[in-house]
Amino acid sequence: MIVPGTTISLTLMPTYVEVRDKGVIKKKIPLKTRSFDDIALELTKYFRYLGKRLAPGVMESVLERIGLPKARRVIPEPEPEPVPESVPIIETPPEPEPIKEAPEKKKKEKKKKKKKEDKKKKPTATIVESPGTSAHEHGVISADDFDDIADALQAVEALSDSFMAPSVKEIVQEKKPQKISIDLEGEEEIVASGSTYVRTPGVEIAASQIEEAESDIIELVAETIEEDIEPEPEPLPTVTPTHQIKPVVQCKALLLGETGVGKKTLKEKVGTEALIINEETGEVSPYIHRKIIDGSNHRIEMNIWSFDLAVKAKLPRQKFYDDAQLLVIVYAASDRWSFESLDFWLRESSITCEVTPPIVIVGNKIDLRSESEDDSGEDPVSYNEGFQYAEELAKRLGSDDSLHPVAFIETSSMTGENTEEVFKTASDLYENTL
Repeated sequence: MIVPGTTISLTLMPTYVEVRDKGVIKKKIPLKTRSFDDIALELTKYFRYLGKRLAPGVMESVLERIGLPKARRVIPEPEPEPVPESVPIIETPPEPEPIKEAPEKKKKEKKKKKKKEDKKKKPTATIVESPGTSAHEHGVISADDFDDIADALQAVEALSDSFMAPSVKEIVQEKKPQKISIDLEGEEEIVASGSTYVRTPGVEIAASQIEEAESDIIELVAETIEEDIEPEPEPLPTVTPTHQIKPVVQCKALLLGETGVGKKTLKEKVGTEALIINEETGEVSPYIHRKIIDGSNHRIEMNIWSFDLAVKAKLPRQKFYDDAQLLVIVYAASDRWSFESLDFWLRESSITCEVTPPIVIVGNKIDLRSESEDDSGEDPVSYNEGFQYAEELAKRLGSDDSLHPVAFIETSSMTGENTEEVFKTASDLYENTL
């Protein structure tokens, strides 16, 4: 319904009130947690911001006629209390009668107790040294002769010593250990000289043989065989000189945002040119502008598709969004509604894009941020709000280990602040995906 005395119409939608001026959407007021008076007050402030004064009661009358429920305040519905479930009564079964142990089981337990008492009473085993015989007269040692494994190991070690002849055992204990001298002249080849032998355990060795072995000194001489091994050359890092001719790559960038946020002025400040679609006739595209940006290893030919101009040219929606490689979404820092519409443009672009491309969020018109608070009655969008939105977007679209490529820049199309940085940053994000 058109508001009397203006060209602005109000339409009640399922979740918001849509404001149009001459058919163009200007504002969307969400209905969630807002009463009739809250919406009427916000619309009155918006009309006052546009310089339009309405008679008392006109706005309320229009909202009633479009079907907006006249609620004084919105009370959230209380959460229903959980219904306690009835706890079933579990009857305890009667305790089973103790089962009498079988007489055989009792006998086994008595035998085990008796064995334990016998083991405690047994004295420690004594080992008698005798050549070729064990502690047992028949050379047999049973497991029951020892209290635990440690005693058994000690007994076996003592018996092994008794197998050796006393004369040989004394000679080996009296003799000093063999001396070895090593002369190292290199690291790669070792040549052993001198007499060496291997002593087999359990074989008797005469004292004369041990003396001869001690007289010989084993010498190990190491000699180095030099080989000419050329080290592999390390690969040099690839550096593109500043004046080297770089390859040209094309990038389709979509320029999105609400009407009046300064997208046209932003393109004019960076010096974009209309894309020539027919070189013979000189015909240019009505909605694509071109700019070549020098990157690190490429020259990026950025083709900027403007949403507003594409709508005027009646370009099909599918053709506009297909194969998009970069998204530049602009909002005005002085218009909170354009900032709240960022989610709408992201959903709009994700309908046809299989993979979300890199995104640049631009907060334009920062020179009007202080004035908007006094005129429209709405708080302007601060830098921290814009940065926080971009950071949460990078986390939401990214994976567990990495963030999605999202950049945030505040600009002023009026003064030219950071306007060049918008498309330079956009080209860097695109070049990282190559």
